[in-house]
Amino acid sequence: MKKLKSLLKRLIPKNKFLRIFIPAVIILAIAAAVIFTRLKSKTNMRQSQDPAMGLIETVTTHDLSETVTASGTVLLNDEIEVYAEGDVNIVRSILVEEGDTVEAGDLLVEYDVDDTKESLENSIRDTKRSIESAELSLQSLALPSSGTELEKLEHAVTTAEINLQNANVTYENYETKLSQQQASVDTAEKDVERAEKNYTDSLALLEVGGASQSEVDDYEYALKTARDALTQAKDSYNDILDEQETARLSVLSAENSLKEAQTALYDGQNPLSTESAQIAYKQQELNIEALKDSLSDYEQDLSELVYYTYASVSGTVTEVCIDEGTYTEENTVIMYVADFNDLIVSANIEEYDAPLLALGQKVTMTSDGLEDKVYTGTIIKISPSADDTSTNMGTETTVPIEISVDNPDGILKPGYSLDLEITVSETSNLLMVSSSAISKDESGESYVYRVDSENKLEKAVIETGDSSDVYIEVLSGLSEGDRIISSVTEDVAEGMSLEELIKLNMERTAKLNSETNESSGENGGRSDDRNNQSNQMLPSGGFGGGGPQGGGPMGR
Repeated sequence: MKKLKSLLKRLIPKNKFLRIFIPAVIILAIAAAVIFTRLKSKTNMRQSQDPAMGLIETVTTHDLSETVTASGTVLLNDEIEVYAEGDVNIVRSILVEEGDTVEAGDLLVEYDVDDTKESLENSIRDTKRSIESAELSLQSLALPSSGTELEKLEHAVTTAEINLQNANVTYENYETKLSQQQASVDTAEKDVERAEKNYTDSLALLEVGGASQSEVDDYEYALKTARDALTQAKDSYNDILDEQETARLSVLSAENSLKEAQTALYDGQNPLSTESAQIAYKQQELNIEALKDSLSDYEQDLSELVYYTYASVSGTVTEVCIDEGTYTEENTVIMYVADFNDLIVSANIEEYDAPLLALGQKVTMTSDGLEDKVYTGTIIKISPSADDTSTNMGTETTVPIEISVDNPDGILKPGYSLDLEITVSETSNLLMVSSSAISKDESGESYVYRVDSENKLEKAVIETGDSSDVYIEVLSGLSEGDRIISSVTEDVAEGMSLEELIKLNMERTAKLNSETNESSGENGGRSDDRNNQSNQMLPSGGFGGGGPQGGGPMGR
């Protein structure tokens, strides 16, 4: 049967209808052949033992399940990547080989760390020296000025004070000069007024003959001279104002110089009083902290220097990825270790069956190469997307899944192929009868013939539900333990007694046997085994075959 399943998978086309129809026809044909053979050899014996055998069945409960079949490949579930340790190392020796079995804690790789250790020790020594030098510089930033430097700062303050006094005296002297020059301007203005009056009067007298032209010219010259003197006096006043402004600026400059000298003296006496000095001091503190952090890192690196890599899990070394002398970094994969008892099965499920799958569904697994071995597992992963898979018949759309697999005997190995049967639905304790026992009336209602306590047939209307290839679920109308006619023909009628049904069946059997014998004689002794199925009043492919397992349930 396993080889037959494999052959069917290669022969069944991709079309969904044909995929369902062709296997059903093949399976029914095989089942019918088996039934015919068995009935042929047992018909006479059954009739001699119990004339009602095959005519009546008892209503019982069954389990109904729907399955999906596929092929899968055994894979390692978790192949652990072993990474190199440390930033950069040189592999001194590899202590295991591919195929070796290791336990958690076993040594795998030894590193050559002599150069790294020496470099870290040198860095620690140099960093300690840098910290000591930086701390001395920090102390110097906080020391006040003293000695000659302090004397210079104090002398600068004294000099600035003297310069300011002199500048103030000079500025104050210009006040006196301005006052004196203002008096000269006032006198010149009065002289101009008198000269203008005299000139005006002389012009008036000249008109009436009281003054000569020469006198008028003298007065005009005197007026011009007075005006020139006034202009000169004003210019001198303005010059003194400019000199006074220069003196005032000199006073301001002397004041600023004094403030700067005083500030320098204060800063010398209080070195951390300024914002810039505080920033410089803080920067130096941060520099020292950075050096101390570097020192701590170097010391930690030295303490954590990796000499070996150990196995973190137990398992088998499947691959060694490095050679001795190789430089490794922290993310370098140096080997793989896997637990060969922790396996999964990878399979591709056809798109028509994929909607029926769910995580946790039970899976039964077998292999043509492992006779009498049956493995179990459950679906642990269903891909969220489908792929195109190449087959002998072309390309089909499938959904990848993963299945856990119990491997108690340790025989399964990665790469083995398995035939899968996934139970996608399972219902227990369903009240079921043979499909051949059910008929329909003109209104479409389903019914069976039940044998009552007086061995008479009564019509019982029933409601049906799910079905398998042979059985149909009864939702109402029957109870467990009821006896019903297992195969209904047109001769069966309500009210008929069981004895009458048996007699009718025997007559039918005798007639068919006679016809069979005649046919055998006409064909040279050859007989058609299919005729023997009538001995049990069974329709072709009727009940008597497999159980409710196999075949998808039909909708209620």
